[in-house]
Amino acid sequence: MAVSDVVISFMVLVAIYGILSYGLTLKYGHTGLLDFGHVGFFLVGAYTSVLFVLPPDDPGDFTAYVVGLGDIPIVGTWIVGIAVATLLSGIIGGLVALPTIRLREDYLAITVLGVSVIFQRFIQAETWFANGPDALRGYSPPLQSSFPLLLEGQVSVPFLGVSLPATPVLFGVITAVVWGVALAVLAGECDYSSPLPVSTLYLAGSFGLSTLSRSDGPLATPIQVAAGGGVIAAVLMAVLLAVADRILLVGVFVSAFTWLVLTVVLVRQFGRLTRREWLSGIALGTGFLVALLPVPYADAVAVKIAGGLLLLGLVVGGFYRAVQSRDWFAAAKVQIVGVAALWFVALWYFVIPLVGPLSSGQLGPALKALLQNLVWILAFGGDVGVDYIAAVVGNLTVQVDYQRFLLAGFVLFLIGAYYVLELTARSPFGRVLRAVRNDEDVVRSLGKDPFVYKIQSMVIGSALAGFAGALWAMYTQGLTFVTFAPRVTFIALLIVFIGGPSNNKGTVLGAAVFWAFQQATTQIASFFPPALRVNVVAFRLVVMGILFLIVLYYLPDGLLGKANYSTPVGANESQAPQREGDVAARADGGDDE
Repeated sequence: MAVSDVVISFMVLVAIYGILSYGLTLKYGHTGLLDFGHVGFFLVGAYTSVLFVLPPDDPGDFTAYVVGLGDIPIVGTWIVGIAVATLLSGIIGGLVALPTIRLREDYLAITVLGVSVIFQRFIQAETWFANGPDALRGYSPPLQSSFPLLLEGQVSVPFLGVSLPATPVLFGVITAVVWGVALAVLAGECDYSSPLPVSTLYLAGSFGLSTLSRSDGPLATPIQVAAGGGVIAAVLMAVLLAVADRILLVGVFVSAFTWLVLTVVLVRQFGRLTRREWLSGIALGTGFLVALLPVPYADAVAVKIAGGLLLLGLVVGGFYRAVQSRDWFAAAKVQIVGVAALWFVALWYFVIPLVGPLSSGQLGPALKALLQNLVWILAFGGDVGVDYIAAVVGNLTVQVDYQRFLLAGFVLFLIGAYYVLELTARSPFGRVLRAVRNDEDVVRSLGKDPFVYKIQSMVIGSALAGFAGALWAMYTQGLTFVTFAPRVTFIALLIVFIGGPSNNKGTVLGAAVFWAFQQATTQIASFFPPALRVNVVAFRLVVMGILFLIVLYYLPDGLLGKANYSTPVGANESQAPQREGDVAARADGGDDE
């Protein structure tokens, strides 16, 4: 498996858990409701959506479930299943909150934890409902049969009953999402000075739409420009595929644009660091890589563990010593850790896959591995695909697999959830939620009922968990009750705390950090004997607990800190007189308290 394929799976999980954690961000971060039973609504969403797409239960097989609506036109589709799962999770969240929301924080947390365990045990014990303790399978995610894309084949448009060429249409959808997201990121970078021609790249990437942006027009915001640019890119790539069948060429084109945008972002983030800060970060990242070398190369298990822990301790101790003894290092420690992480990931993504082929003198396989990771939007290899012959590299089998399509859809859902949460946080409703979190008596004195707002927060947060559960069911293609253990709630809480409890962007960062840790430890565990592998994987729960404590103690506001969702009072009244000292009055729900 290419490294890019691992990254694709990683990003899919980040998207699902990002949406799941957004529910807790709203409940705890913005409202102050500690919900230890969040996973219960994740379960409700997953099983509800699956019951909508499963065919009717066949008494002759070994699977039993209460109802399968998959054979009913329109009703038995993923669109309807996800919508009902989200709605039902929100309703159940509201019903659970009605008798429990007046409890104190710790009692509320314990009560909803008990409710989630009841949900899980119901699935386990009632075999007639969803196959009991056995896995509930027998369904497929939407459009999976159309993949891998091979330049031929048709795809049916839901509800319209017409068929279109699968490759241009589905690759166009992927391109629209990827290009639009990259363009939106690039629009944010135009506000900062950069040695790179960011404005020119934005102009070219938007196909000139950025020049048509007007406050009173259809392209008033960068998001609208990004959406328009994504659609144009999708149409161009679809036409190129339909006319010329150049799937590798369009893959290179789209991937190259994303790499350019990523370069712009990294230059802005790290371009102002001094040389010694860069060197410190590279040394730290290299140190972590060296600390892991005993794991794959040592033969004895004791040497793997002792050697790795010893070297890791030396690296962490050296970093701590530098923070204590060097003022410049302490001031830039976060940036240095960022450079170390970037250097580590770059070595893992680009360099390590080349070591094996180059060490045996095989230049072609090395270039092939590099091409796989650069053209990340395409999958390489396999028995099915479009064949190319490239000089030096040799034969290439190229395809667009279902994971890329799934990633495009999930990223779109994550952006939608983020956008809804941003609107909520900046609205009067969001300001009341934060006021409820800070002091309910103040809210009552202003004529608002905190009980009503808490219920609404529980409903929306639970609905987001149900939505994430439906996506999880789609991704895993099989459900078991053990997946919905209480630890999932604590993982979501850890994600929220890593990024920042009341920071919507921080939730995505927290999900990325958590799943990077999961992927790294999974790969490390693969170098141990099978008998010890389970113990190594289980030990990471201990590490996660320690990480949780470290974050709570040293970074109570998370890596990104508190977000400012306050809005100036009368923001649209540009001619309003300023107060003394030019400090505008603000409505923020008491964020600074």
